[in-house]
Amino acid sequence: MSEQHSREAPHLTCVECQRSLQEYLDGGLEKPESMRVFLHVRDCTDCAEELGRIEQLVALLESLPEREPPAEFDARILASVPYDSYRAMAGLRRARVPVFLEEESLPAWMRARAVRYAGTAIAVVAVAARLTGLLPDTAVTTVVAAAGLVPGAAYALQGMARRLVLALGQSGERA
Repeated sequence: MSEQHSREAPHLTCVECQRSLQEYLDGGLEKPESMRVFLHVRDCTDCAEELGRIEQLVALLESLPEREPPAEFDARILASVPYDSYRAMAGLRRARVPVFLEEESLPAWMRARAVRYAGTAIAVVAVAARLTGLLPDTAVTTVVAAAGLVPGAAYALQGMARRLVLALGQSGERA
């Protein structure tokens, strides 16, 4: 590895670069990390050669003819897994839902309990202010109340949809 290069650009070492080369080729790196790899490879002959070897290997693998697995392939694989082992792993498997129903798909600020509570409080105060005459404009009250309820409503709707999908999936497994 180019020791001289590592001193000149301490932001990315050759070891770090070479660990990232496959993901770099696959386009899986975030833009800043991809740029760091690009700049390192541009200046480091050792890492550039390693990148070239990986590119040659990928090209060789892509040139291989496609082969279809035998018709009984899935059945043979399933038959080779003892059912008791499959049942023992039940705790490791989890019910699947579409990605947009995963809780993590909502922004972190929207999932925060404090934001949901504060939003609800804002909506309640806006409606109370309108009912007591402190806010004469109904449109302003509606906008403020709706904006306050958005985080809680989105979180609640996503949770209900996730539970519904899981329940439908479990009832489909029993059928």
